[in-house]
Amino acid sequence: MKKKTAVITFAILLTSVFSLQAGVRIGAKAGVNLANVSFNTSTLQTDNFIGFQLGPIVELSTLSGFGFDVAALYNQQGVKFAKTSLFSSLNAKSNTLDIPVNLKYKLSLTNMLGCYLTAGPYVSFKLDNQGTFSSNKETVKMEWINKNFATGLNFGAGFELLKHLQVGVNYQLALNDDYSSNINFTDYVGNIIQPGYINGKSRIWSITAAFFF
Repeated sequence: MKKKTAVITFAILLTSVFSLQAGVRIGAKAGVNLANVSFNTSTLQTDNFIGFQLGPIVELSTLSGFGFDVAALYNQQGVKFAKTSLFSSLNAKSNTLDIPVNLKYKLSLTNMLGCYLTAGPYVSFKLDNQGTFSSNKETVKMEWINKNFATGLNFGAGFELLKHLQVGVNYQLALNDDYSSNINFTDYVGNIIQPGYINGKSRIWSITAAFFF
């Protein structure tokens, strides 16, 4: 009983000290996404897909410069395929809810200018998706699947202006497959000759701006 009381007391004191040193701010974040997808085959060649992100953000910082930020972002991303000998066009847009949780380090350069570094995991939930597909060959059929859930890592850096505006660059690296497809190569009577299984992971560069109130 005494041990439990001591642990609880220590936790309360630690929380109190951290709270006194911590600052919590709420803001809004927006950005432009430049998405690409890395596939396990060279059959599909991709171009950059331009989207956007928007949502609230909460930042917790300490006097030591270390802290966290958490956001809930409406994120538009997708995949854009280049024309090949097999495929004439394929574009898939995906709207997701992304929740990144980042460790953050901030450094003041002057009274008006600072810089920061961030890194941490994220989870992504698909809200909807749109896709169109057409093939140059009658012998190619494709079933496209956009995954409902994804996880990955964020890495970012930027500047803080006037202690309210943060402008930066973020790189989002998916750890699991965002897209998968079964491509069936058939003969002219519909018999499958060779099935192809394709998986893809998203890679997204973002230019972002966040304003804290």
